[in-house]
Amino acid sequence: MPLAIAVVAAAAVGAGASIYEANKASSTAENVANQDNTLQAQIYAKNSANEQPYITSGNTAETELNGFLGLGGDPAATQKAFQTYLNSTGYQFDLNQGLDAVATSKAASGLLGSGSLVTALDQYGTGLAQQFGQQYVGNLMDETKVGANSANALAQSGQAYVNAANSNSNSAATVSEGADIATGNAINAFLKQAIGGVGQGGTSYPGGGGPNAFAPGIGG
Repeated sequence: MPLAIAVVAAAAVGAGASIYEANKASSTAENVANQDNTLQAQIYAKNSANEQPYITSGNTAETELNGFLGLGGDPAATQKAFQTYLNSTGYQFDLNQGLDAVATSKAASGLLGSGSLVTALDQYGTGLAQQFGQQYVGNLMDETKVGANSANALAQSGQAYVNAANSNSNSAATVSEGADIATGNAINAFLKQAIGGVGQGGTSYPGGGGPNAFAPGIGG
């Protein structure tokens, strides 16, 4: 085999191997990044599914709390929240039981129609309403805190997902960029070796180098 052809063939094989390895590394990095990003998306979706019920409950509690406190300027919402309060606690039952007990006690003392009965009933009802109202507000606030904590946890999970996805994509891009550079270097090296091989190949034929190096019997 003439020297020029051998040199060019060797250069082509070397360049082809380098390009193949570079493309293989780039493809592998991209596949790994895609797999990692898919896993991160699944983790975030799982976290979202776990946190969402608490977030929803916290939002509901916040709506009820605002209505119960008369915030927002919506009388209908306030009335609805108050009815929810009455139906969701033992306030109504305790009120009826307590008023009956006060009335029975006053009746036993012969004070059923007295002003002291009215005062006692009013005091009992007011004290019970304050007790249950404060407890109800506290329960709603606790629920809103749970929702807020879950929302914060989901936000952190989302940020972690974004950071991981960006890192995976950047790593794949870095490998791909390196593969492009390696491909370019391989092509340049091939061209240099090929040109050098052509120059060297002139000595394999009669007549020496020069323009007619590859034409036996011409020139020289």
